[in-house]
Amino acid sequence: MSIRYIVAEVRHEKNMTQKQLAKKAGVSTAMISFIENDKRQPTFYVIALIAKALDVTVDELVVIKDDTHRFFK
Repeated sequence: MSIRYIVAEVRHEKNMTQKQLAKKAGVSTAMISFIENDKRQPTFYVIALIAKALDVTVDELVVIKDDTHRFFK
């Protein structure tokens, strides 16, 4: 699942608007909108700010496909 869906889903679960999340994370409302609409890929720093504002870990927001093992065979 893409970060755009996870941020939106967790935000809805926490009953937060984009504006509320943006304020709590210290980023612009436009940034949250861009992330949720897949128009921007957030930096790690922004992901960390959003995770803290949503009271979740960065791991919960970021899904990494584990295909690196193919390089070590």
